[in-house]
Amino acid sequence: MYKVLRRFPKHGYLLLSILIFVFLSPLLEKTVIRSYINLFLYSLIFLSTYSVIEKNNTFIKLFPLIGIIINIIIFFVESKIALLILFGLSAIVFTIITFVLLIQIARSKKVNTGLILEAINGYLLIGVVATILNTTVILFYPDAISITDLSNKAGNIIYYSYITLSTIGFGDICPKSPMARNIAVFIGLAGQLYLTIIIAFIIGKISSKTEIEY
Repeated sequence: MYKVLRRFPKHGYLLLSILIFVFLSPLLEKTVIRSYINLFLYSLIFLSTYSVIEKNNTFIKLFPLIGIIINIIIFFVESKIALLILFGLSAIVFTIITFVLLIQIARSKKVNTGLILEAINGYLLIGVVATILNTTVILFYPDAISITDLSNKAGNIIYYSYITLSTIGFGDICPKSPMARNIAVFIGLAGQLYLTIIIAFIIGKISSKTEIEY
């Protein structure tokens, strides 16, 4: 078992934790332990970021710990104002980690499996930030997003956030308030800009390597 874990790509832990959050969380929304599941899954994502942050970034490694602490506090807090602050801090932590991944990709000297996984992780983390932002909006304005199935609200928010990020937009769930629309535009632009930057980085690295070989 230990040998299997050692062979597993370090960037794969974060990828796996995000995929579990995206696909497993909605399926367990109607269970009595859904609050504990959400606490566990968000904390798991924060914890998994340790595997992708470079060893020399000691200061940056404090942010996942801060994120876990914030996540635990959110579990026990009921005040909307306090939740707004905590959700905001949580989104900031994930955003910082995403930028760290982007910087690490830019500094990487070769294109390999680790780099590709790192790029995927950064993109999926934007979706996590989008989920937090949309959750915050619905917390204060329940009708801001047209969610019809209220029994699986968390699952629908995750679905809507990633559909918006990927600019697929089926139209079954739509932003209704100005704030929700602004967030939708921001998420869509962030996703497209991220992909553009990542593609530019990867093509640039491949091109420079080819030039050196010739």
